[in-house]
Amino acid sequence: MAAANKGDLRTFCVDLDQIPEYVNDFTLWKLVINIFAEPPRRNKLRHVNTLDDIVRLLKGAQKIIVLTGAGVSVSCGIPDFRSRDGIYSRLAMDFPNLPDPQAMFDISFFTQDPRPFFKFARDIYPGKFKPSPCHRFIKLLEKHNKLLRNYTQNIDTLEKEAQIERVIECHGSFATATCTRCDHKVNADAIRDIVLAQKIPLCEKCHANEGDSVSTDDLGCETTNYKDLVHSGIMKPDIVFFGEGLPDTFHEAMTADNSECDLLLVIGSSLKVRPVALIPSSLPANVPQILINREPLPHCHFDVELLGDCDAIINHICRL
Repeated sequence: MAAANKGDLRTFCVDLDQIPEYVNDFTLWKLVINIFAEPPRRNKLRHVNTLDDIVRLLKGAQKIIVLTGAGVSVSCGIPDFRSRDGIYSRLAMDFPNLPDPQAMFDISFFTQDPRPFFKFARDIYPGKFKPSPCHRFIKLLEKHNKLLRNYTQNIDTLEKEAQIERVIECHGSFATATCTRCDHKVNADAIRDIVLAQKIPLCEKCHANEGDSVSTDDLGCETTNYKDLVHSGIMKPDIVFFGEGLPDTFHEAMTADNSECDLLLVIGSSLKVRPVALIPSSLPANVPQILINREPLPHCHFDVELLGDCDAIINHICRL
C-alpha cells in the first residue's frame, strides 16, 4: 500500500490541524481505513426487550462473552482520565509538549519522551486496587461454566486479581514489562518501586552497572535525550499503545469464539477503540447483545440497554 500523507487526507475532508506532527504515514492510513470501514448496523432481536429477558438469557446461556471497559473499575478507585481534575488534565499542565493527553499512549510519542507515561503509570500500577462487583460477577459466570471469554480493554490487571482465568487482555496490561532494546522481560513487581517513584526503569541487561532507573529530571529538557534513552533500553510495561498491534491471543480467541458465543454482555465500555469495538458487529446476528453502561452508545444497536452504575445494575440482576 502506498504511503499516505497529510496532503492526501484533504481529499477525505480531514482537518489537518487536528493531526499531530509525530503521527507517521502508517498511522495515517489506518485512520483513513477506520473512517470508511464502518460495519453494517445490527438489527435488534424482537424477542429480547426486558430485564426478565436478560435474566432468562443469563440462566440459559452457556457460552457468554463479556466485553468490559473502564466502567467496571470505576468503583475500585482507579483514577478518572477525562474529568476536569483527571489524569489527562494534570498531564497537560505538567507536559506542555504533549500535543494531546492521549498521546502518552502513542508509541511514536513514547519513543520520543516516555516521561508523561511514567508519571501516569504510578496512579494505576497493580497492587493498589481490589476487584469490583462487576469483576466478581464475571468470575461467578466462570465458576458456573457459563463464561466463554472475558475480553477486557482495561490494563489494570483486576481481572487477574479477581482470578478470572478465561480472560483476554486486549490492550495488554501492567503485569509484565519488556525492554525497548533487547526484549528482556520482567514481571510488575521487579520495577514496582521505580514506577511508584515516577522514575524511568532501565533494562538490567542493557544498563548493567549503571543503576536501575533514571529520574525524569536528570536529562534536561531536550526530547532527543529521552529518545536516546528509550533506544538504549528501558522497561516498557506490556500495554498496547496506539500504533502497536493487539496481541495474537486476541485475534486467535476471537476466531475461535465467534461461532461459539450465545450471549454478549458489554459492561462499562464506550466501544470507541478498534478493533475491540468491532466485537459486537463480528458476532452472528442471532446472538443477543446486552449493554450495561452509564451512557447509551448511539453507534451500536443492542437488544437491551441497562443504563446507570454498573455495579448497582449487576447487584440488582444477581438478586433476581
